[in-house]
Amino acid sequence: MVQVMRYLTLALASLALTVALQACNEREFAPEYAISRLDLANGKAIYFKREVRGITGNYDVVAISTDGNPCTSVNDDTDYCICSWQPYVYYKLEDDSLHLYYATADHAAAKDQFPVKVVNHEINPMDVKLFEHTYWKLGIVRLDLAVDATKRCL
Repeated sequence: MVQVMRYLTLALASLALTVALQACNEREFAPEYAISRLDLANGKAIYFKREVRGITGNYDVVAISTDGNPCTSVNDDTDYCICSWQPYVYYKLEDDSLHLYYATADHAAAKDQFPVKVVNHEINPMDVKLFEHTYWKLGIVRLDLAVDATKRCL
């Protein structure tokens, strides 16, 4: 009897999920994105791209890329990946270097020659609040990458 109840519960849950998914369209599950262009001194450009996808939005990645297409996901061969689960990036562009603060580009571009040197700067957890209140005094920019539900990739 217990086994029959388990199967019945599973069958009802599957039916409910199927009905719920049929009520939604493909566009509702399409990735949302934010993108921001940064022009470099050498005449090239890089892009900070944030992609959020999944039923619960559990895939949330910021990439630094030379590809300006917001619907192209992070590419391990050509992009830097910032896997910090934060909708913002602190950075400072100095000469031929892009300095990142508090969010680390932990996956460097594997194959391509990136047009700027990426330098990570860790912030001690004890100093985060102070950093968040004084970063601008150091010439550091906080780039907010808020996704927009009207901007979706299909």
